Amino acid sequence: MKDDLLRRIEELERANTELRLRLREQAGLLQAAASHHEARGRDHAQELSSASLRIDALQVSRDSLQADESRLCESETRARASEEKLRRITDNLPVLIAYVDGDQRYRFNNRAYETWLLQSPEDLFGVQLKDAVGEATYGRVKPLIDAVFSGKRICHEWWAHFPSGLRYVKSEYIPDQREDGSVVGFYVLASDLTDIKQSQAALSESEARLRLAIDAGHMAIWEADTATSTIKSSPELNRLLGLPPALVPTTVDIRQRLAPGERVRLWRVTLEALARGDRFAETELQVVWPDGSLHWLLLRVELLDIDHGVPARTIGVALDITARKKAEDHQQLLINELNHRVKNTLATVQSIATQSLRSAATTAEAREAVEGRLFALSRAHDVLTRENWDGASLAELVQQAIEPFRGAKDRFEVSGPDIRLPPRIALALAMALQELGTNAAKYGALSHEGGRVAIGWVVLDRESGPRLKMTWREMDGPPVAAPERRGFGTRLIERSLAQELGGSVVIDFGPTGVVCTIDAPLEQAF
Repeated sequence: MKDDLLRRIEELERANTELRLRLREQAGLLQAAASHHEARGRDHAQELSSASLRIDALQVSRDSLQADESRLCESETRARASEEKLRRITDNLPVLIAYVDGDQRYRFNNRAYETWLLQSPEDLFGVQLKDAVGEATYGRVKPLIDAVFSGKRICHEWWAHFPSGLRYVKSEYIPDQREDGSVVGFYVLASDLTDIKQSQAALSESEARLRLAIDAGHMAIWEADTATSTIKSSPELNRLLGLPPALVPTTVDIRQRLAPGERVRLWRVTLEALARGDRFAETELQVVWPDGSLHWLLLRVELLDIDHGVPARTIGVALDITARKKAEDHQQLLINELNHRVKNTLATVQSIATQSLRSAATTAEAREAVEGRLFALSRAHDVLTRENWDGASLAELVQQAIEPFRGAKDRFEVSGPDIRLPPRIALALAMALQELGTNAAKYGALSHEGGRVAIGWVVLDRESGPRLKMTWREMDGPPVAAPERRGFGTRLIERSLAQELGGSVVIDFGPTGVVCTIDAPLEQAF
C-alpha cells in the first residue's frame, strides 16, 4: 500500500515535474508568442498610425487639390475674361496687331486684318506669313523678319499693296525672347498712315505753291510776339530790309531800319484799327537800309490775342513797293513838269505868234513863219514824248530838226557824239535849229542849188567841267550880209537858247555863210 502510494507519489511528482516543465515550456512559448504578438501589435499599430497619417495626408491632398482646382478654374476664368477683354480691345484698334511664331505662322490676329487683308483672324490662325501677305510683299519684308529673329527690334515705313488697296504703312516688329536670348516669335504692330501721308503731301504742295506765290511777289512773311519781343520771319524780309541773308533779324534789328517817326506812326495805325474793332491793319512803311538808301514797304498785319487793347501777337506780310513809290513820285513829277511845259509851250506859241505877226510883211509870210516854228516845236515834242520826257538824244533831235530842209538831195553834214539833253534844253535847241534852217532856206546856203550846211559838236574838257561846243556852218551859198536889225528868229536863237543852256550863242553873218556857235556847260544838260 505504502509502496503503491510512494509509487503513486513518485508518479505524481514525475508527472508534476513534467507538468511544470511543460508549463515552463508553455510559459516560454506563451511569452514568446506574447512578445511576437506584442511586436506584431506594435507593427500593426505603427501601420495603423501610418495608414491613418496617409489617410489624413490624402485627405489634405484631396482638399488641396480641390482648392487648387478651384483656383485653377478661377484663374482660367479670369484668363479667358482677360483674353476676351484683350481681344475686344485689339479688335477695336485701327492698327494691325499679330503674333508670329518661330515657324512664321500667325498665332494671333486682331480684327483689323479683315479690313486690310480681307481675311478673318480665325482664317489666318496657323497660316504662314508668306501665304497671307503674298510673295511680293513677303520678299520686301523678309530681310526685316530675319533681323527680328536675330533679336533686333525693327521699325520701318513704306508703301505696301494689300488686297484692300495701296497703303502707306508704319510697321514695327518686336522679338519675343526667352531668358536665354533665343527668339521664339515676334509681335507685329502696323499703322495705316495713308491719310497722314496724303495730307502731308497736300500740305507740302500747298506750301510749295504758297512759296512760289511769295517768291514771285517778293513778299516776306513774319510773326512777332509782343510779350517776348521776338520775331520769326521768312528769308525775304532780310532782302526787304537790306540785311545780310545769313542774319536772323531781331526786333531791335528791324526797329533800327525804320525811318524816323515810322515806329510811332505804326503804333498809331494799330490803335486806330483796334478802335474800329478791326483785327487787320494796312499801311506803308519807309525803311532805311544800312547803306543809307530809302525804301518803301507795304505792310498788312493781323492783330491776335488782344488783351486790354494790346495785341500779344501780330502776323503779317511785307511787300517792297519802292519801285511803285518812285513811279508815283516820278508820275507826279511828270504831271508837274507837264503842267509847267504846257504853260511854257502856250507861252512859246503866244510869243511865236506875236513876234511872227509883228515881223512879217504880209499875212502869208506871217502864216508861214508861225507854221514852221510850230512844226519845229511839235517835232521836238515828239522826240520828248517817245522818251517819256526824261530827255532827248541830241543826234536824233538834230535829225528831226533838219528833216524838212533835206529836199531831194541831202545837203547836211552832221557829226558829233550822241549825248542826252533835258527837255527844257532840247526844246530850245530844236527851236534854234528850226530858225537857222528856215533862214538858210530863205536867204542862206539852202536857198542856193550848191549850198551846204555842216552841223557838228564836240565835248570839251575844261577846268570847270565838260562843255558842249556846237557849230552850224553854212557853205557855198549866196553872199551874206549882216541884217540891219535883229529879227525875232535871231533874238530867239541868241537870247532864249543862251538863257536855256546857261552858256553863250553867237551868230556870225560872214560873207561865206552864216556861222552859229553854241557853247554850254554839259553838267546842266544831264
